[in-house]
Amino acid sequence: MFRENIIAELKSKINQEPNNIENYRNLANYYIGSTDYDNALLVYEDILKIQPDDYQSLINMGSIYFYKKRFPEALKCNNKAKEVEPDNYATYYNLGNIYAEIENFELALSNYEKALELNPDNSDIYSALGYLYQDVDNLEEAKRYYQKAIELNDTNSDNYINIANIEQNLYEYEDAIINYQKAYDLNNQNSKAALCLANAYSTVKNYPKAQEFFQRAIELEPEYYSAFVCRAIAYSDDNKNEDAIETLKNAIEIAPEKINAYIILANILTDEKRYDEALMIYKTANTISNDNPKLITLIANVYVLTNNYTQAIKYYKKAIKLDPKNNEIKLIYIEMASHYIENKLKGRK
Repeated sequence: MFRENIIAELKSKINQEPNNIENYRNLANYYIGSTDYDNALLVYEDILKIQPDDYQSLINMGSIYFYKKRFPEALKCNNKAKEVEPDNYATYYNLGNIYAEIENFELALSNYEKALELNPDNSDIYSALGYLYQDVDNLEEAKRYYQKAIELNDTNSDNYINIANIEQNLYEYEDAIINYQKAYDLNNQNSKAALCLANAYSTVKNYPKAQEFFQRAIELEPEYYSAFVCRAIAYSDDNKNEDAIETLKNAIEIAPEKINAYIILANILTDEKRYDEALMIYKTANTISNDNPKLITLIANVYVLTNNYTQAIKYYKKAIKLDPKNNEIKLIYIEMASHYIENKLKGRK
């Protein structure tokens, strides 16, 4: 009722002063604040009927369309905004974001560079360029832009995390830990930074330190699915399979629709020779994913391990039918079949 009263009051002001743009802005801002983006768009359209060159409305509409992944509309709004204010860096920054999202590297780069020309001390633009180069695996260039962003604003923890992610990919693990730690020190309530630190320590096999930060990430975000999955992997790498199994069960309770935890759990159970349990978990995951060739192959592999070749052949054939271009599955099937025939012939002797 409270929300309806506020909206009614704002609309009443619009009715009283139908050409007062600020009344419309207030209503649009209220809709945005309550994440009612569709109605916010309608209000901005009303503003543009009164004032077709209203820059802020065009930019805000573009941002909403971008958020809703309606990229053609987002481009249209921002290009119109560029016509209205050709020297406003924000327009080019937004255009760069759109082109980056639709994987047009050249247009994203040219728009970010124009934004930087107009606003050379804006750390967000350098961060965006870092993301852009990271997406095309130019890691050294990406790192350079993130470092420049930090020079301009050393309080954004994401830039430290991004640099550390690059260092992880370049096998610079100790440097990665230093930068993840900087991100965490900036905000020790940042569950993402805590998880990144945990994974980094796990990579260098410092499992006690890894578990400390896994625990911290989960304390900060009790239903942090990725933290449970990564923690389980660390337990498994540390030969603590029972802890890994319990952690994966927790992950499945948090997000039963996601299949990663099922697959890792079934893999561990298979390694433990708990084949019946593994089969049940794999089949559950396969039901959730509506026949995944990878999962069906894993099911077939378990049947091979239990010498149930009839079921193994059935599942390999099903996987090949679902993914006929997957030569890896075909090779596994051929190898298994050859082994099976060889054993049969030996048995006859």
